[in-house]
This record gives sequence, C-alpha cells and structure tokens, in this order.
Amino acid sequence: MEVHHPHHPTHKKKWSEYIIEFMMLFTAVTLGFFAENVREHNIMIERKEQNLGSILQDLKQDSIFLESTIKYSDDGIRYFQKLKAKLYEFHDNKLSENEFIKFTMDNIDSSYVNQTVFLNSSSYKNMIATGNLTYVESTDLKWKLSNYYEAWNKRIELNGEQVDNTSEVLFKEHLPVRNFYFNHILDNPNTDVSKSNYKIFYFNVKLIRAKLLDENLIIQINIIESRLLDYNKKIKIFKDFNNELIEILSKKETH
Repeated sequence: MEVHHPHHPTHKKKWSEYIIEFMMLFTAVTLGFFAENVREHNIMIERKEQNLGSILQDLKQDSIFLESTIKYSDDGIRYFQKLKAKLYEFHDNKLSENEFIKFTMDNIDSSYVNQTVFLNSSSYKNMIATGNLTYVESTDLKWKLSNYYEAWNKRIELNGEQVDNTSEVLFKEHLPVRNFYFNHILDNPNTDVSKSNYKIFYFNVKLIRAKLLDENLIIQINIIESRLLDYNKKIKIFKDFNNELIEILSKKETH
C-alpha cells in the first residue's frame, strides 16, 4: 500500500515583505540611535548645569575676596595720600621732624596692607576641557564668562603683580613701617618689651628716620599711589562683571 506524503511548497516572500522588514529593522536601529543621543545629550546638559553651579559658587567666593581687596586698596590710597600731605608739610617747614615722625608712628595701624587678587578658575577650565561650554545656549553668557576668566582675570593678576612688586620695593627700601613689625612684639613670650616702648626705640633708629625723611620717599609714594589707583579702578570694574555673572547664573532660564 503506497503512502502519499502531502507536499508543502516553500512560501516565497514578496518584495514588499522584504521592504517592510528592512524598514522595521532600520526604524528600530534609528530609534535606538536617537534614544542614545537624547540620553547622552541629557547627561551633558546635567553636567553643564553642575559646572555652571560650581562656577556660581566660585564667583560668590570671588565676590567676597574682591570686596576685601577693594577695601584694602581704598584704605591704602587714603593712607598714602595722608602720608604724602604730611611729607609735603615737613619739607615745606610747616611740620617739625618730630611731629612728622610722631604722625608716622601714630598711623602705623592704618598703614597699607597689600592684598592682590588670585581667583579660582578651575570650574571654568574644567567646563572648557570637557566640552560642556558648547552646551551653554546663551552666546552672551559664554562671552561674559570668557571675558571674566580669560581677559579680565589675567589683566587683574598682572596689575596685582605690579602692585606687589612696587609695594615690596617701597617698604623694603624707602618706608620701613609695617603694622606687623610691632604687633609681633605682643605675641613674643620671651620678652617683656611693650609695643609702645618698641615703637619709640624703632623710630629713633637713625637709619629708619633717615629713610622716612628722605625726599625720595615722596617719589616712591607717588609711584605706589598711582599703581593702587589704577588697580583699584580695575578691581571695581571686575567686581561689576562678577556681580553681573552671579545674577545671570542664579537664573537657570538664562543658560
């Protein structure tokens, strides 16, 4: 008895089915690609916001330091202007030597303390290195950050270095009067010399008096005063930039 096996002819796909399968595969790959791009973009946006947050904290610390530096330079300008006026009176014979020395001695506590600006730009540099700055949409904000950190920060550091160098020459060679010269006496447990007695001794040293009474001191004070006036002006402009950036970065919608 013969057994007849049924025939199952192979199904041949139409071109339209191949096209549909290809389109489904292409769509799946494309959607996966776009989904990965969106995920990566969201990660970079989150990192951008974190970096801008770090920059905002740096700017707030800068603000405190800039305010302090402005106060020091304002006080220094007033001190040098008063000292220059007294020098003029002394050399114009309107003030005796002892009166001028007494003025200098009495104003030690208001003598200039030089503080120059060195700001932390690590968050900004990190933002550039990681490419996160490109995700900042505001062209104006990017320009302001660049202007603050790359243009004005360098200018302020250069001017600060000039003030430091001028101050060092002034106090080392021409005006040997610094507040801490005398305050340290009180911190020394190995001596019973009082601050007031040490002041009297110090200002009676011939070399000290000679430097204070030298006409060249007027020239040196003019130099440091002009340096400080220029530095003070730039610091105040820089502080305005700082305030503006703090205001912008405090509003996330401006990023």
